Amino acid sequence: MVDISGDGRSRGEAHGESLRSTIDTALHRWRDHVAARHGLTPSRFVEVFLASTGFVQTVEQMAPDLHEEVLGIAAGSGQPLDEIWAYNLMDEEWRFQHDQGVGCSLLAARSTAPAGGVLMGQNMDLPSSMAGTQAALRIAAAADEPAQIVLTAAGMVGLFGVNRAGVGCCVNTLGGLPAGRSGLPVAFIVREILRRPNADAAVTWLKAVPHASGQHYAIGDRHSVRGFECSSEACVEGPPTERLVHTNHPIWADSPSSVEGDWGGLTTFARLEALLSIVPGIERAGDIESALSDPSAGLCVQPTSEVRTETFCSAEFTLSESPAVRVALGRPDTAEWFDLPWPDAS
Repeated sequence: MVDISGDGRSRGEAHGESLRSTIDTALHRWRDHVAARHGLTPSRFVEVFLASTGFVQTVEQMAPDLHEEVLGIAAGSGQPLDEIWAYNLMDEEWRFQHDQGVGCSLLAARSTAPAGGVLMGQNMDLPSSMAGTQAALRIAAAADEPAQIVLTAAGMVGLFGVNRAGVGCCVNTLGGLPAGRSGLPVAFIVREILRRPNADAAVTWLKAVPHASGQHYAIGDRHSVRGFECSSEACVEGPPTERLVHTNHPIWADSPSSVEGDWGGLTTFARLEALLSIVPGIERAGDIESALSDPSAGLCVQPTSEVRTETFCSAEFTLSESPAVRVALGRPDTAEWFDLPWPDAS
């Protein structure tokens, strides 16, 4: 758990310095992973990847404070800047060579507790090589931005999270939707969503920005949860619902440029069926934690000899006037779940 505050450069340097050893381990593993996937030396892949895409330039133009945060992570950790950039473009790297990527299971429902609100959470599934690099960033409130809790991998600006105003953002990669070589990358979209003071402002912003990769974004607050399937071509909102589930296939977005491929295949659909059967029973805090942790439900992914993917971390957000966060920084059927207090809590 890392507390960060101040401007982008200050936040990044604190992140990089605090997690220096873990970031070093993460990048060593990532270099091996890149070489195996792309058939290039890591340095050559990074050179080709960044030179043939406009992601870094888009971040600099549309999210300059987060651009500075990446510079700070590289400086604080002592790692090459270009590698830190490529590492933060995780979803975009998967799409660059039409790789399948990995999956996630997401669900949200209105709470029946007296205080009301919305319950929202997910399992984040990532390559097994990333295990052990889990981190939670507690970002202090700024003058016009709420405090944030962001789950991430050491060295990355974020994966998903929630802010003190009660706005939560969870995600699923959608490899079948079209991706571009410019547009705003996923990690930076998540962080920008969490800077917004309410869900309506977050949705307005999400619809207005160009998207680099196919991704489902669930944006919730204490009033509702809304799902958006976004790609380099469009951002399509799903039908109104009080119970949202999603895995890794588009449900309502339809594009003539959709990419053919398995994109998780039977595993994705099995998780979707499991979520559909589970979500009617999500009523109170703790219900999502139980569902995500249950090894028999099929939502907690374990690596196999064929597919080296596993659930990296999990969270349950209670979106209410007093939002609460519970997380498991590891596979949720074996890792400890704990309450994560806000950075300005006494």
